[in-house]
Amino acid sequence: MITIRKAIPDDKKDYAELMLTAAPFFPVLFGSPINTILQDLFQRHFNLFSFEHVYFAEVKGEKAGMILGYGWQVKKRESLRTGFLLLKKAGVGLLGKSSLLMKFNQTVGILHDGEYYISNIALYPQYRGMTVGKRLILKAESEARRTGAKRVTLDVNKESIGAINFYNKLGYKILKELFVPLQKDKVLCFKRMVKELKEGVTEGVTEGVTEGRGC
Repeated sequence: MITIRKAIPDDKKDYAELMLTAAPFFPVLFGSPINTILQDLFQRHFNLFSFEHVYFAEVKGEKAGMILGYGWQVKKRESLRTGFLLLKKAGVGLLGKSSLLMKFNQTVGILHDGEYYISNIALYPQYRGMTVGKRLILKAESEARRTGAKRVTLDVNKESIGAINFYNKLGYKILKELFVPLQKDKVLCFKRMVKELKEGVTEGVTEGVTEGRGC
């Protein structure tokens, strides 16, 4: 039995753990205290890491995964506050990463009017292959329609072939590749994927159906 629900502030520990599973490069971007920072921002209103933008999936009452997403209106409204909160929590150490963060923000997560962005999705390993990821994606698409979005976008690691194939099966198409120099010897490579939303299509996945391994 798979259920999808809105996140609540008490989900902070699972949220931070799953976020770092989805984005293992975050400690390089934001510093080693990122787990604590994510938990703090998650509990606050009006920022791009807030519980307000998160849904959790549960299997038989146990947390199985989560998805973070928001529309272009939210991105415009909350980007500045998100940066302020990150700086406040991470301290002066974040100033030394300002150039890297600027490159990242100017490359990943760019939204145009009419777009909804799936920022992060992650599952605990034991729940993969149970349609949990599919249910979360469809919930995000339903939320995107509610906000008036015409398309859903996401950025996926170029090396995550399984994830790319998973999104492709759900109707997402590769638009372009994105590159972010992370360190001298490491470059993050993403594929921007896009799905046009059809009007009148609603969420609908049979609970408990098992798919192939992956999300």
